[in-house]
Amino acid sequence: MDVKLDKVTLKALASDVRVDALKLLGSRRHMQSELASALSVAVPTMKEHLEALEKAGLVEKHDEGRKWKYFSLTQKGRGVLYPEQGKIWLMLGVWVFSVLGGIVSIRQLFKVPEVASMAMESSVADESALFMAKSAAIAPEPAVVWPYVLIGAFLFITFLLICLVVKQKLHQGRLGSRLTKK
Repeated sequence: MDVKLDKVTLKALASDVRVDALKLLGSRRHMQSELASALSVAVPTMKEHLEALEKAGLVEKHDEGRKWKYFSLTQKGRGVLYPEQGKIWLMLGVWVFSVLGGIVSIRQLFKVPEVASMAMESSVADESALFMAKSAAIAPEPAVVWPYVLIGAFLFITFLLICLVVKQKLHQGRLGSRLTKK
């Protein structure tokens, strides 16, 4: 998901405490006091930081009518924190459609000889149907290339998908290492 960063969002992301709060909220919902203790800041200071993040549209407050108010990431906040996530889902969708297209194409490739053999075995088939079946049984040479092209495309898309997943995991690892630094 491409996130457009406006002036308010950039101002909200300028603080290290706010960025660290976003990273913590990337794992689960947190209360204001939990974030304050995890980041070693005062609760009122954390409230100001969360208000700035909420104003930028990066986090949202969940008021469920209880004493505790939880904060979580919005879609925009997830896009800032995990920019590769949308690309992974896109590649996964393309991969699924390429597999389905390959299966359909291979089934169509092997369907012609089945029809030809059924027509040859039929005792009712006249001479013209027999001639058509024999000519259909002889597949042209370029049709043999398509399964290899589909397999190559499948392997290429699979490779790209694996690369994106590895890149996302490395990105998440870098996010976590920053949180442990004091």
